[in-house]
Amino acid sequence: MDIHLLGTGTAVPVKNHSSAGLLVRAGGQNLLMDIGPGTLARLELSGTTYDQLDALLLTHLHPDHSLDIATLLQVFNYAPGAERKQPFAITACQGSQDFLQRLYALYPELVPEKYQLQVRQVYRDEFFIGDLKIQAAPTGHTSHSVAYRLEDGEHSMVYSGDASRYGELAGLAQAADVLVCECSFPEGWETQDHLTAEDVGIIAAQAEVEALVLTHLYPQALAADVLAQVRNHYHGELQVAVDGLHLVL
Repeated sequence: MDIHLLGTGTAVPVKNHSSAGLLVRAGGQNLLMDIGPGTLARLELSGTTYDQLDALLLTHLHPDHSLDIATLLQVFNYAPGAERKQPFAITACQGSQDFLQRLYALYPELVPEKYQLQVRQVYRDEFFIGDLKIQAAPTGHTSHSVAYRLEDGEHSMVYSGDASRYGELAGLAQAADVLVCECSFPEGWETQDHLTAEDVGIIAAQAEVEALVLTHLYPQALAADVLAQVRNHYHGELQVAVDGLHLVL
């Protein structure tokens, strides 16, 4: 299982920490997870091209996680000599069907022309993409936001998307090889819809994950020693992600 972190920040522009996106290669599939602005341009960091993508998994519909979907659909229709013809699957939170219809109303040229777009809405669900077993669970960031767990029979990874302490992330991530988890703010920051370093450490410890990778850091988190704050609770392998980080399980 190869994991390429293409965007490890938020909507706030910060060098080496772009808006959310990661590419997972596993089970013969190329899965894009979230597609914030600029994600397609950063696909080269993974050595994967847009026409090699098999599916997109969206955690929620906020722009810093979904904005480049318009670019992706445009490219599928109009890349000269390379228009998409094989089906493409989008798995996303509740409300994504309506989101796409509103996007088509705004940009009619995004309606698939030569390929079939398959959309699955999930909340607490288990399903397969190829040989990959995938589970979704709510994160509490929004009423519909979800995290995903991917298993290829040998290894498992969990991607939180945006989350809060009120979600079900610890259960989803139980004994995972790696948890790629948002760490929006330093310890002590008042937030109801994101995670602080303290929250992340507690969740990772509860889940007993093998390794923890911190992503989606606002400047306040980047300016603090969030690694030390997480270490107060979690004692496994730990690092702060930057754009282009490559993990191999």
